[in-house]
Amino acid sequence: MKAYLLRVFVLIGLLVSNGVYAQSTVMADKVYTSEGYPYKNLIMKAERVELIYSEEGSTTTCRVKVHSNNQVLESKNVSVSQQDFSNAPITQCLARKTAKAFLGQL
Repeated sequence: MKAYLLRVFVLIGLLVSNGVYAQSTVMADKVYTSEGYPYKNLIMKAERVELIYSEEGSTTTCRVKVHSNNQVLESKNVSVSQQDFSNAPITQCLARKTAKAFLGQL
């Protein structure tokens, strides 16, 4: 009987700790922008905005994915300097004209 209770408590402990761990690993970083229109409006209106980038040497290649209402809008890859990317990532990776077009489609 004691062995059975011990197994039950261990199982409950594992389930609870696994649930807490799963919740902590699912959270995504929230990034806010001070860039204004149309970038801020796009971020606020979309369900999710992803900034996908890779760094190679002094160049960063990036693109933006916008998710909303079972629709995914994706910009073209852009290569920018790491300095420009670190100063204003969203404006460097998504042209203003494209951001306005995406905003109009949401």
